[in-house]
Amino acid sequence: MPDSFLSNNDGRQTLAEHVQRRIREAILTQDFEPGERIDQNQIADKLSVSVAPVREALRLLEAEGLVKIIPRRGAFVTEISITDLNNLYFARKLLEGETIAQAVMYLTKTDFDALQTLISQLEQAANANDVNNYIPLNREFHMRIYSALQNPHLLQMIQQLWERSELYRYQYMLVIHNNERIHREHLAILDACLRRDQAAAKEAAVSHIEGTQTELNQFFAERLKHKES
Repeated sequence: MPDSFLSNNDGRQTLAEHVQRRIREAILTQDFEPGERIDQNQIADKLSVSVAPVREALRLLEAEGLVKIIPRRGAFVTEISITDLNNLYFARKLLEGETIAQAVMYLTKTDFDALQTLISQLEQAANANDVNNYIPLNREFHMRIYSALQNPHLLQMIQQLWERSELYRYQYMLVIHNNERIHREHLAILDACLRRDQAAAKEAAVSHIEGTQTELNQFFAERLKHKES
C-alpha cells in the first residue's frame, strides 16, 4: 500500500470522494498495477475510514472504467487492452469531432482569451514536465470548447470517455509525451475555432486524438510484448 494514502482530506470532499481520489491516483501512477486486486480493508485502515466509503469509492471508479468489481471476488484494477484503447479513441473521435464542429459557432471572445491562456499554461507545464498540472489544464482546454455548445448530455458522455482514457493517457504523459506535436495541434484547434471553420476544427480535433492514439498503441504494444516475454 503506497504511503500517498496517508495524505489528509482537504475538508471539501465527502469521505467517498476523498477515497476515490486517492485510489484513482494510485491506479494512474501504477502504485496499483493493472489487474491487481484492491484490498478494501487495507485502504480503510490507511485512510482511517470505515469500509463503507471505500466500497462507494470503488463503485464510482468502476463507473469511470478504472476498476472492475467481480461479485464474491472483489475489486480489481482494469487491465490494459489495445482493443479497449482503440475502442475508446474511436468513440472519442466520433463524439468530439462532431461536437467541436458545432461548438465553434458559439465560442465567445472570453472563451478565446481563456483558450489562449490555457495553451500558454500547457506549454509551460509541458516544458517543466509537470504532469500533475498538465493533465487538468489539457482537460480544461478541450472542455472549454465543447462546453460552448451548451449540451450537457454530450458533455457528460465526453467526460466519461476522458475519465476512462486516463488509464492510458496518464502513462503516455509520463513516458512518451510529445510536447511539440501536442502544442502544435492545440494551436491548430484554436486557429480553426477562431476562424469559425467547422470542417477544419473537426479535422484538427480528430487528428489530435489520432496522434495520441497512435503513440499509445506503440507504447502499450511494446509494453505488453515485454510483459509476455
